[in-house]
Amino acid sequence: MEAKTDLRVLKTRRAIQSAFLELIEEKPVNKITVTELAARAEISKGTFYLHYLDIFHLYSQLVEQTAEKIAGSFDPYPALFQDPEAFVRTFMFAQVEPMGEALSRGERALLYERNIQFCSGYPQCFLEAFQAQIYRVGKLTPCAENDMKLHFLLTGILSLIVRYRPLAAGDQDRMQFMVEFLSNVIRQTFPEFYPGGAPN
Repeated sequence: MEAKTDLRVLKTRRAIQSAFLELIEEKPVNKITVTELAARAEISKGTFYLHYLDIFHLYSQLVEQTAEKIAGSFDPYPALFQDPEAFVRTFMFAQVEPMGEALSRGERALLYERNIQFCSGYPQCFLEAFQAQIYRVGKLTPCAENDMKLHFLLTGILSLIVRYRPLAAGDQDRMQFMVEFLSNVIRQTFPEFYPGGAPN
């Protein structure tokens, strides 16, 4: 009986999420009501509240799922421990609008500036998603020290992507500087993989 209940719960959540992704293509998250979402998903408002606290709770969960999808849509992670230059180039410059074709229109709409302002935890969602992919490679042992190292590294890289990538993509000198700078940071952050340090 429990398996049937679980299946019903999954189907209901899928219907709610699918309806929300349709609606967010049409309007900002703060304009979506539980009433219209429930009607679109063909459920009652009470059913919605069995699964989510409010619209923003649902939205935050979808942002988290989308961050995980983006992080899993490409695979530069093994290079972090073998070839930091290749890791940086792929991580910073191989991703295009937004993160390639991995996302549906609704998922892309989740990340629009008009919406993302309502998810204060979104930077952490992305950090955790990328960190999980790096740990999945199996080279690093998950622990507080490595969490801190990855947080430092990923925060720096992501902030540079946001600020400089559009400029660097057409500026070979700036791109090369970023690659060299971040590769050296990776070598210093994980000396166990790069005992020789930075190349000459």
